[in-house]
Amino acid sequence: MKALKYVGIALVVLVGAVFIALMTVDVGQYKGVIEEQAKAATGREVKIGGIGLAISLSPAIVVTDVQVANAPWGSRPQMATIKQVEAGTQLIPLIFGTINISGLKVADADVILEVNQDGKGNWEFDTGPSSGEPPALNVSGLDAKGLKLAYRDAKTGMSADVALEAATVKIADLMKLEITDIDLQKAKVSFSDKTQSAEADIGALTLEAAGPITALGITLVEASDAKAAFKLPAQNGDVSVGKLVLRAQGPLTDLGITALDGSDLAFTYDGDGAGAGAAMQGKFAALKVGAKGEVDINGELDGQKITAAGTLAPVADVVGLKKSFPAKLTFDALGIKGETDVTVDASGKVPALRGSITLPEIDLTKLAPAEAATAAPSPPGAKVFPADPLSWDQLSAAQADLSLSIGMLKLPNGLTLDNVKVPVVLNGGKLTANGLAASLAGGTVTADLGLDQGSKSLSLKADAKGFTAENLTKQFQVTDIITNGDMDVAIEVRGAGSSVAAIMAGLNGSVIGGMGESRIRNDALNVIGADVIMQLLSAINPFGNKDPYTVAKCAVINFQITNGIANTDNGVAMVTDKMQAVSTGKIDLAKEQVDLSIRPKATTGVSVGLGKLTQAVKLSGPLSSPGVAVDAAGAVKALGSIGAAFATGGASLLAEGVKEKVDTSGNDPCQTARTWHLAKK
Repeated sequence: MKALKYVGIALVVLVGAVFIALMTVDVGQYKGVIEEQAKAATGREVKIGGIGLAISLSPAIVVTDVQVANAPWGSRPQMATIKQVEAGTQLIPLIFGTINISGLKVADADVILEVNQDGKGNWEFDTGPSSGEPPALNVSGLDAKGLKLAYRDAKTGMSADVALEAATVKIADLMKLEITDIDLQKAKVSFSDKTQSAEADIGALTLEAAGPITALGITLVEASDAKAAFKLPAQNGDVSVGKLVLRAQGPLTDLGITALDGSDLAFTYDGDGAGAGAAMQGKFAALKVGAKGEVDINGELDGQKITAAGTLAPVADVVGLKKSFPAKLTFDALGIKGETDVTVDASGKVPALRGSITLPEIDLTKLAPAEAATAAPSPPGAKVFPADPLSWDQLSAAQADLSLSIGMLKLPNGLTLDNVKVPVVLNGGKLTANGLAASLAGGTVTADLGLDQGSKSLSLKADAKGFTAENLTKQFQVTDIITNGDMDVAIEVRGAGSSVAAIMAGLNGSVIGGMGESRIRNDALNVIGADVIMQLLSAINPFGNKDPYTVAKCAVINFQITNGIANTDNGVAMVTDKMQAVSTGKIDLAKEQVDLSIRPKATTGVSVGLGKLTQAVKLSGPLSSPGVAVDAAGAVKALGSIGAAFATGGASLLAEGVKEKVDTSGNDPCQTARTWHLAKK
């Protein structure tokens, strides 16, 4: 802006000197004198091709083929070349020593502004000491055609070019740069520096301003048929605008925008190449936020519809974020429909959000990246719990008192939650979500969640009940594997740490779950035998190859967690119509290692050695890929028993088989598993 001011002053001094000299009849004879005066005013050689004059109350001066020399260090000989300059002035103010330029017309001007390595601009003229105050000068407007303006900065490596087919500028005070109106037609702009570049092609651009243009007190911006492209480090994108209107109050730098109305807007963004910013494409037939807060948005992002209607607030409040405003909207964006009735307040130290959000349905399977579904499995022994630092500081970045309701939430793993309720209170770095609720597979899930930035701690208490294993497997599109199987789960854990891995390493609490009577199809164990649970069931169920179904009377898991060690003492149990199995051992959540032993016994008939080998089954190894194997010590004991059976003709085996039967007089392995931790207290 400072450069434009100097150029404007130099140009006006030139025109003023020419006009005063040309008040005589034979203006041509003063061309040399005018060139000398212009040189004295600028310190540069100034050449004029021709001069013409029309005398009236509004005389007009026409100067053709003007050349202004560049600084000696400049990149080209001329700083400016102008095919024609026409200036109209008012004669009566001129008599009193005031030059009023009523209209300044410039055709085919080519100007370059440059900065050298020392930071000096070529618009800084070496004019020597001033010989007195110049006459008062007013310029009310400028019309330009065929204007080219270039900017080069050798110190920063920045360059910019502007080409205009036509420009009209209305000026209230040239010396103060109070420009009230700018109309540009077919403008082309390019910019680049050492790391980035941009290009723009604008069919028409209108600016209206109040006060100095340098203060960006712009009251109206109206653009049409505009296209722009940019290149940043590892990023590219482009924008096209059919029509865009901005109205503002106060400096535009304060975002005091009072209205936004756009149509036929489009953009593409290639992403940042580092995964932080994904590639996007957008088109908007309408993008409007009115002066009173009325909203009308109709477009699409990456092929997905985005619409919104309702009321926000005066757009200046929304964009400026200086005081609270309501947001009552209905929207359909990126496959998510919903309604908001919230109040947004960004006037404090941190933004605050209060109210309710209602979403009929969210399908996260549609929002998950396509590559996520085909991601390569983790290698054996890979860590389950990430050690990446958690963003605990984000908990103090905002305040909230929100009630979120989701009619149906489909998770990427296939589970579907209905009637989801999420009440969230966030204040001072503490988040509480008490009363979380959802329906799952015909049952209900309730939970209380707490997060604390100060102690970097997490607490969770959750209960799930009323659903069945049959309904749960159907959630994963798997049918006819299991029938019935009433289930319940209770989780109560707490931990602290800077990462998920750290929290799990110091976790305390308990996980207890159970399943009622069900019928499991045995051949399904082979179908999905890659699953470690199914491998385990196959290993401890010798009847699986004989019977089509296993009738499970009950199953329980009960882990008590202390300082990252999940222990169980006969706390994992399963009872079927023919056998039972109980487990003792631990899961080290810090080392992510499993060490569980499983002991099966027969419940009907004579076992005849049943379980002599299988009683030694162990589940051990990394948490991400545990393995099922025979306990070596248990296997040796079993072989000894088999040898004794041969020596006694099988009598000892029969006797031990009777001992292996379950005592049905009151011993319930599932009840024992569910309450083992209470018996130890």
